[in-house]
Formats: sequence, structure tokens, C-alpha cells
Amino acid sequence: DYYRSRLFCFILTSQSNLENRSRAIYETWGHRCGRFVFITRLNSSTSYTIYDNQYKYLKEDQLPIQYIPTLPNIRSTLLFLNKYYPNYDWYLKADDDTYIIVENLLRFLVSTIKRRPKPVLYGYRFREDYYVSGGGGYVLTRKGLNLFGSYINNDSRYFECKSPMEDIMVGSCFKRIFEIAPKDETKDLITVGETIDDEGRERFHPQPFRVHFNGPLNKIARYWIYDKAFHHNLFGYESISETTISFHYTQPEDMYQMDSLLYHIRQFDKEVCLSHS
Repeated sequence: DYYRSRLFCFILTSQSNLENRSRAIYETWGHRCGRFVFITRLNSSTSYTIYDNQYKYLKEDQLPIQYIPTLPNIRSTLLFLNKYYPNYDWYLKADDDTYIIVENLLRFLVSTIKRRPKPVLYGYRFREDYYVSGGGGYVLTRKGLNLFGSYINNDSRYFECKSPMEDIMVGSCFKRIFEIAPKDETKDLITVGETIDDEGRERFHPQPFRVHFNGPLNKIARYWIYDKAFHHNLFGYESISETTISFHYTQPEDMYQMDSLLYHIRQFDKEVCLSHS
């Protein structure tokens, strides 16, 4: 519970997705974070309860929506979180079609506490090793968010790493930060941390479960799995880490099904079954 309280989860969404995708996250994995909010722009006629800078009590069915005046910019979101929510150790960013197994995420993050050098960014690594998949979800550390807030609050510096792709922008800006920050500020840090398990299996996944398990069947999926991946991808039973953290492109109905399989179905005598398989 202590480490859970150190995890801040923020989900990028849109008003049109609040009652489908966002609602599914709220009713499945979102509440398992220490704190979580939806980041979206709302029109003036919205009836949703929003946060200002205080953690307001919400009724059971109300979605926790964070009000940020300068939305929908990921840079302004990170600057806002750094200013108003500075007391967390880890900040998980996910899309509204990302499913997160929070307990596995926490176990992984706790295992990284003593790592040296310390990464500022965790997620599914791409061949361009300065950034990770936005759709698969990524984690910024407290130090990483603080560096971003200190160096990318300058507009001219931001334009040096600006990109229409949110995950590329975040990685590019960290790459720029490491180039310009004083060496004594980054000497014990690296940009991207390793997230595969001891068997070489991925924990963060930028595609749906079925794609990572069965293998890509179309050109776009093959591009992300074969051409973009930092690590060689495995398939079948060897493809999914036992400590898997995330899957992308998970539709609301799939979130409920996955949540039911993970949290509402009990396994009896698992070890006995495995020994006879």
C-alpha cells in the first residue's frame, strides 16, 4: 500500500470517450493506482465534476477529471503535474485504450529503486533508444518529471524537441535535457530503462494481447513488432512475461473481460497442474 500511494496515473482521453473507454478504465484498473486522473479538454456545457488543484470527493460513479487550462498539450500536462503533484515517485501515462496490470507495474518499479544509473523513463523500447511507446504506457520517475519541468518550460527549448507524436516528443526532450543539463545533475541518470524480464520477455506492449501472442498479421502491426522494436520479439507462450504490465489497443469490452480473468477467477492447485503439463 505504501508503494501504491507513490504511484500517480494519468490517462489521456477525449470527452467523446469518457463514457466508454474512460469509464472502462475507471471501473477496472484505474482505481488500483495510488492516485489517478483523466486528462481531457471539456466543453463549457459539460456536466462532469472536475478537479482544480484540490482532491475533491467524488461520488462513486463520477470520473476523476483533472482541469488543466492549457490542454490538450502533453508538455503542458507534464509541467502542470510537476508543479501541482510533486510528491509522487512514479508517474504513469496511459492512453484510454491501454490496460495496465497495476500490481505488476508496482512490483517492477520497486525492483528498480536501487538501480544505478537510474533511468528517468520506462516503457516498451524502440530501436531509436531515446523514447518508448506512448500507447503501451510509460513511466516517468520523480527525477525525470522534475528535469522536464526545469528545462522544457522554456518555449524556445521546447521547439528544439517538439514533435506531433507525443511519445517521440517526450523522448526527444529528455535527450535534449541530457545534452544541456549540468553533468553533476545527470551523472547518475540515463534516459530509458530496461523493462524486459530475465527471460527476455517484454512487460510493456504497444499492441493488443492477441498480436503479441499470435504474431502480427498485417503490415502496420509487423512494422511495430519487427521494424521498430529494440528487442527481438517472441511469440506464443514465450512472448508474454509472467510479470506483464500493459497492453495497448484494448477496447472497453476487452478491459472488462481481461479484468475478470485476472481478478475474479481463482486458480486452484496451479503448481500441480503445471507439473503435469
